[in-house]
Formats: sequence, structure tokens, C-alpha cells
Amino acid sequence: MENQKSPLIKFYLFFFLLIVFLPIFQFTFKPFKVRGLEGAFILNVMPKLTISSWVNTNFQDSTSTYLTHNTPFRGELVRLRNQLDYSLFDKINTILTLGKENYLFDPSYIKSRSGDDLLLPEVLAQKIEKIRKAKTVLDKLNVPILFCFAPNKANYYPEFLPKETPLALIRNQTIIEKELTNLGISTLNFDAIFRKEKPSSSYSLIPKYGAHWSTFGAFLASRKLFQSIDSITNKKHIEINLVALETKGKAKFSDCDYLASLNLLKRWESPSLAYPEVSFNVINKPNLLIISDSFFWNFYDLNIPQNTFSLESEMWYYNKSKYNINKEKIGECEILSIDDLKNRDVIIILSADPSLLDVGFGIFEQISNLNGH
Repeated sequence: MENQKSPLIKFYLFFFLLIVFLPIFQFTFKPFKVRGLEGAFILNVMPKLTISSWVNTNFQDSTSTYLTHNTPFRGELVRLRNQLDYSLFDKINTILTLGKENYLFDPSYIKSRSGDDLLLPEVLAQKIEKIRKAKTVLDKLNVPILFCFAPNKANYYPEFLPKETPLALIRNQTIIEKELTNLGISTLNFDAIFRKEKPSSSYSLIPKYGAHWSTFGAFLASRKLFQSIDSITNKKHIEINLVALETKGKAKFSDCDYLASLNLLKRWESPSLAYPEVSFNVINKPNLLIISDSFFWNFYDLNIPQNTFSLESEMWYYNKSKYNINKEKIGECEILSIDDLKNRDVIIILSADPSLLDVGFGIFEQISNLNGH
């Protein structure tokens, strides 16, 4: 009987030692190439030991967090758990919302659709007053504003939301657009345009697994954008022409950026998407200041700022970081001055619905404070 137990005991002992020492071996020598986790998260670094960090326990806490996030094979184990949760229970372990037919949505866009994120009336009134004062400053500089509303994926694909969510008539988008119009500020509502274009478009304007407009959608948006710039300035600037259109199942750029955060063993296949090859007929390159959230990055993918904006043009990402027309970071947005504004042909603000909670990303407040300068 003991002879029969001996091989079994050896097997369990070997298995136990393997579980104990294989992670240590991987952590030390890294002989196995592992994928790790994907998505947006902060990489932890091993903290430095100091007397103060030891006494206040910051070192112990940071070390515990570092070891947890850098445990060998952690990424593979998380992917296995995520795959089992999805395959067995249709559950995804991410902040995203899983819609019908595996469409992925950011829940904040669904809240904007239903009007559940409405600004308080007193907060909205304060923001509108700042916008009015900012317009007064810019009018003196003869610099117009163009406020662009980015498309809302929940509005574009309501049929794929996990449950029926009617489009609220009163939303931050509708209220702010009306107030801007009353102030004489030009607006460009890509959300309404995309919903109107959807039935007749041969290609998806917002990707199934993406957060923003598709590359093809960004191409159409760029044409609308320059039409508005021409109308505001009474000057012809740029013609963007479609040279060729490539359709492929493998997504490029950010057209499937939601998929990374799912961290599944088997990556979902993207539907076929359209990728335009464009040419530019440059008549006048406008001097633009763009304040935008992440929707603007798609224009860089199409080389639009690089070929159509003047060298002085800048994109201020969330009004925090400055980028030139070549997508090179050139500084931080710190103290605003008149020099940042004057000689601009147009100041463009591009905002997704959830970003309207901070309408203008603080730029209107900064400009209004320049009144009298």
C-alpha cells in the first residue's frame, strides 16, 4: 500500500515545488515570454527604501502593490479568469459595458445619452457666463470660436445597448449647443451628423470595438470641419480628397482600442473597416488652436494636421499638454496669455459628451480672466 502511495506523494511534492519555485524562477531570470496585461493602467515600480518611507509604512505598502502587479504569470492567470467569466457568464471584467452582439460601450456615454449626467442649473449658468466673457475677449482679437460635439457611440448604436435607453431630449449636449448658439458661437454637431449619415454610409463611422470615430469617420469629419472653418472665416483653405479606400478586417490605429482592456485569451475579431487614402489641395493653411479630448488623435492618423494646418497651429490635449502639427509634445498648458490667442484664424474646441461636464476643458475660464488685458 505504501509503495502505491509513494509515486502519488512524489507527484504532489513535485507539483507543489513547481508552483512555489516556477514564479520565482520567472521573476528572476524571465525565461518565458509572456504577454502581460493590456489596456490603460499605471505601471508600478519598485520603491526605494528610506528611513522615512519605512517609518511611515509607504515602502511596505508600495512594495506589496509592486509585487502584486508584477507576480510572474499574473497576466496569463487574469486572462484565464476573464475568458472563463466571459465564456461561461457573458461577463467582462472591465469598466466597459458589454452590449448586444458584443458591442462595447463606455458607460459614461450611455449616461450622457439618457441625460443622467446633467449639469446642475447653477453650475451651467456659471459656465455659460464664463463662455460669454471669453467670447468678449476673443471678439476684441477678432478670433472666432468653433465648438464641435464629438459623436456619442451610444447614440450611434442604440440598438446594441444592453437595454433600451431612450435618447433624452434634455441633455448636456442639447442645452450647451442652444446656449452657444444664443451667444453667437458657431457649433458643429458631429453626433447629429453621424446619426443622420449612418443609414446611407457603406462603412462604419464608429467601430464596434472602438472608443472614438473610425478612421473613415474621422476622414468624413475632417471634411465637415474644414467646411465650417471656411464658412466662419469667409476664406477657402483646404480640400481633402479621397484617393483610394482599403477595407480590411484587421483594425488599424485606435479602431479597436477597447479590446485591449478585456484581456481575454482569445482576442475578438474586428468587423471589416474602411481606411481612406487621402490627398490635400492646400489653398490656405489656417492658424488653429484646438482644445480637445482624445477624439482629435484620429486626425493625426490621417496626417491631416501635418498637411493642412499652419506651423503655428497647436493642439492642447484636455487643455493640459501642448502638441504641434506633427504630434510632438511641446510643453504643458500653464499660464494662458493673449499671445496664445491672437492671430489665430479659429479656436476649435472638440468635446465628447462626457467631457461636457467640464465644457471647454477650462479654456473659457482662462480666457475670461484675460478680460481687460
